[in-house]
Amino acid sequence: MDGGTANEAFKDRVAGLENFVGVLDGDGVVTLSVQTKQHTIELVDLRMILDDFMTETSARITNIMEDVVSLTDVVKINLKCLEDDVAFVKKFVPVHSDGIGEGRLLPV
Repeated sequence: MDGGTANEAFKDRVAGLENFVGVLDGDGVVTLSVQTKQHTIELVDLRMILDDFMTETSARITNIMEDVVSLTDVVKINLKCLEDDVAFVKKFVPVHSDGIGEGRLLPV
């Protein structure tokens, strides 16, 4: 390899590295350092969005859990009322045995 060819190859490699890493000559290539800064800004924005989403989601889950607990309490109260109603009805509804006309009250 003569000096001219090696020198040209070296210049080509340096030019390629400059285009990739940082030196622009107006051909529209975005340098690696500029891309890194842009990506850093975008990542910070995405992180803020994610943090906001997680905070909002956590608050919603907390509200849902509170609603579930309240609903469970209401269901328990309603179930207790129904149990009391059934017990009351059982006190006064006669249970028929095998004999006709014979009846007895349900035990409570």
